[in-house]
Amino acid sequence: MDRLHGQWPDVAAVLASLDAVERRRVAARAAAHALEVVDLGTPEGDEQAVTAQLQQLDVIAWQVQDDDTAPAGAYETAFRRARAVNAYALSRFGGSPDDALYEALHALGAPSDAGSVLDL
Repeated sequence: MDRLHGQWPDVAAVLASLDAVERRRVAARAAAHALEVVDLGTPEGDEQAVTAQLQQLDVIAWQVQDDDTAPAGAYETAFRRARAVNAYALSRFGGSPDDALYEALHALGAPSDAGSVLDL
């Protein structure tokens, strides 16, 4: 829980108070919300297919970051999309709920009021 606690200690505290099943539910809801916000549908396929999509989105984000001619905001959009898919992958395929939530929050723009955004 170090990354989540480091940036959003209030969210980490709420998550730590939940049982394992509810932690996974919160992470899955956050990942679904993040996908919706970044205008992506739910990734289809098995873990390998979703991981391939994530890798493709990460490459796009890195390329945009290195492109001096990219429109303003393009990197943030690409980064947030990749983080949303990573949150989904972590929540669906048995990753840490804490890590899934951390990724989802970055996909949502790293809000300072994360607890409110997640209805915690």
